[in-house]
Amino acid sequence: MSRAELATYVHVADEHGVGHVFGPGDLVPAWAVGKIVNPKAWKGGTVPSDVESPADERARLLARLAELDEAGDPDGDGSDGEDNPPPKSGPGSGAPRWREYAARHEVEVPADASREAVIAALDEAKVPTE
Repeated sequence: MSRAELATYVHVADEHGVGHVFGPGDLVPAWAVGKIVNPKAWKGGTVPSDVESPADERARLLARLAELDEAGDPDGDGSDGEDNPPPKSGPGSGAPRWREYAARHEVEVPADASREAVIAALDEAKVPTE
């Protein structure tokens, strides 16, 4: 099976109507590949025909989870199990993750606080943010 690659970012709704965003470099699940029918969205300008089956995708993901567990990263978030701050950009850098980190350090922030507001509150409380 070849790995189809996107040339641009696309928004795809799953079977529950929940939106997902995929872009260049992302692994696009089989359910989403079938919904991305614009050839311009794909590198090479062709909609892929040989996509990973759901069973193969599940097996691949389970194998990856096992690798992460063996590497000491059961959450799959790149952390080493220590209570390090979330990243400031990229995956896992959103406000919810920062609010969870603040709560673990007993720094009170509003439930809808932005990432920047949470980081400022943590800095003020002298909790590491780097």
